[in-house]
Amino acid sequence: MARAGDTGPGAEGQRRAGAAPGRAPGLWALALLWQVAAAGVPSRRQWPVPYKRFSFRPAPDPYCQAKYTFCPTGSPIPVMKGDDVIEVFRLQAPVWEFKYGDLLGHLKIMHDAIGFRSTLTGKNYTMEWYELFQLGNCTFPHLRPEMNAPFWCNQGAACFFEGIDDGHWKENGTLVQVATVSVFTIQKYLVP
Repeated sequence: MARAGDTGPGAEGQRRAGAAPGRAPGLWALALLWQVAAAGVPSRRQWPVPYKRFSFRPAPDPYCQAKYTFCPTGSPIPVMKGDDVIEVFRLQAPVWEFKYGDLLGHLKIMHDAIGFRSTLTGKNYTMEWYELFQLGNCTFPHLRPEMNAPFWCNQGAACFFEGIDDGHWKENGTLVQVATVSVFTIQKYLVP
């Protein structure tokens, strides 16, 4: 009787050509057949979708519908005077904390924003990246019968608005000053 791992001429030690130890040779044939079949099926979309830069916002798919208006309290970026100094704040709270509290925070799944405060006027501003079609639509893919790949409603944009919700950020996450920047520096590096 052949020992385990013995590759001698005994019946138990022989392997069929192309078969992995401990696996049925039919499994390899089945995997190869699946690959050939999948390659021959025409697909509407390539997956994963290759990265592509746009010089414009692509038109959204009609399937993606927003229940609420995007950035409803948005405001224009204020005019900054040359002698103003801007304090910059890191704002962070758990994603979906409005529904699940700090549960996702324990998993380090966080929503971030940037806060600004003008030392000249005392006004605060927040800039956040928001999804155009609500959080659930951009967080989870949709499986549509007419498509072979998962579909995402994940377009987003920056929303700039007056005020920082200090209570929200302090109670649920982080509100920390991280920098102080002069308007001269902002204009030199960020304004074309």
